[in-house]
Amino acid sequence: MTTFNLRRLALTTTVIVCTALATLLVPAAHGQTATYPDKPVRIIVPFPPGGAADIFARLIGQKYGELWAGKQAVVIDNRAGASGIIGSDATAKSAPDGYTLLMVTIGHALNPFMFNNLPYDTKKDFTPIGVIANVPSIVVVGPSAEGKTFKDFMANAKAKPGMVKFASSGAGTTSHVGAALMESMANVDMLHVPYKGAAPALQDVMGGRVDMSVDIILSSLQLVQGNKLRALAITSAKRSPLLPDVPTVAESGLPGYDFTAWYMLLAPSGTPAPILTKLNEDLRRMAAMPDVRSKIEGMGGVVASPTLKETNDLLNGEFDRWSKVAKERNIKAE
Repeated sequence: MTTFNLRRLALTTTVIVCTALATLLVPAAHGQTATYPDKPVRIIVPFPPGGAADIFARLIGQKYGELWAGKQAVVIDNRAGASGIIGSDATAKSAPDGYTLLMVTIGHALNPFMFNNLPYDTKKDFTPIGVIANVPSIVVVGPSAEGKTFKDFMANAKAKPGMVKFASSGAGTTSHVGAALMESMANVDMLHVPYKGAAPALQDVMGGRVDMSVDIILSSLQLVQGNKLRALAITSAKRSPLLPDVPTVAESGLPGYDFTAWYMLLAPSGTPAPILTKLNEDLRRMAAMPDVRSKIEGMGGVVASPTLKETNDLLNGEFDRWSKVAKERNIKAE
């Protein structure tokens, strides 16, 4: 037999073997996704229990279990620490089979620009599933603070570069980046004072030791309602039904400002498309449930139900947005 014929025979044999393997593997893969989930699903929350991410994870975990007719439990796994990196790394290194998911917020899009050596690739190692809610923040000052409006506050900050102080829950947190975006858009320089959590930050704002904070509505609403903090503006594009008399930042002299904390569910990259589709469609079903809407809206949030593509586009846009703000405001891990 000639060399040419031997090569042709080898090629033909290879094609036959590959075709046979593909024929065997496709039904197997289809079977795996068709029966999903057939064991407990874990949602990693890279923050301590009790925060918004944890609350939303437990809410959707319960609803996933109900939609799956109670056949499989959803376990919440809090892996707090290192600005969400510990839990995110555990997810990135998990099998891409739909049984390990991750709940994240804005810090996920900011971390690659704050930290030089993350143990994972934020853009390549995760696949977006869907958004549960968007939650605005409130620009708050102490009850005895000078200036009655957000415009007054910003005029004072502009007149005293680097002297007006804003408190945050820590570098890269929602309260930090919300104020950093404000600085960037208004061309104002304020002094960032990071704390270990919202409670001590707000305590110093109430006491007048720090001038302002851009605090998520979940932790500041009761303090505003109890007259322990004064609300100057809400950070979302629309006013909050919980504080209808408080104007938006955009209404108050900073047009185009729109800042809300989104809560997004991710999976490790490589998770089968049918599983991603199922998880997204089930999230969108939850968004229409009255009890889910009531829970989210009662926390000051807005229910979200984007498609897989819309979620992916949102996250890519957030990477672009925060890379610019991080560079301009020199936001780095402290």
